[in-house]
Amino acid sequence: MARCLNPVKYRPHHTWLGGQGIISGAIFLALLGLLGSCSGKGTEVEPIPKATDLVVPADSAEAAIAPLFQSLELAPNPADALVSANRSMQASARRLVMPADPVAVDLHTLDDRCESYQTQAIQVPRSQSMENTVALIMAEQAIPDLTLSGYRTSFDPETKTVTIDLRVARNSRRVLNSLSVCEQKALLGSLRETLINQPDWKIEAVIFTNRGNPLVL
Repeated sequence: MARCLNPVKYRPHHTWLGGQGIISGAIFLALLGLLGSCSGKGTEVEPIPKATDLVVPADSAEAAIAPLFQSLELAPNPADALVSANRSMQASARRLVMPADPVAVDLHTLDDRCESYQTQAIQVPRSQSMENTVALIMAEQAIPDLTLSGYRTSFDPETKTVTIDLRVARNSRRVLNSLSVCEQKALLGSLRETLINQPDWKIEAVIFTNRGNPLVL
């Protein structure tokens, strides 16, 4: 693209009719043509794209970012893993604490191979020993993406039945019906085996409910 220069005044030279004069005349005519082009409307400039030309359609933008937000929603929350690990450590440490008025309880927990239950004798407070044992088992369970907001335990001495009502948190990524066989044995089976096999409590059945409704797995 040519750049416009300041006007150049021509001063006649005494060699105009000579060889050098012809060359000087040609240069002079070229300068006049260049100045003439600058005195007009100016050089053409490529148009700047309008803002509307740069806008991405809304449908295309939403389609592009939708997978990103979906992956973020499905991604595990690191805070939940830390809370679960901390709860499990506190529950394990609770086994080593000797209560003031202890009573021995055989804790039944599922082994790593999901084959059988292993027994460990622990000491829990004699007052509300059953409730303390249930709390200990619940605290040690860490099922991925399953968050419980709480639970309730009740005992019917006439039917000798314990009912444990589980309550899944609203923001839990999984529900109780999604538990695998091993997860069911680890959570529900450990509770059932521990409660039934404690002779002093004389429990014959354990029923699990989901917010008051029968739990069907």
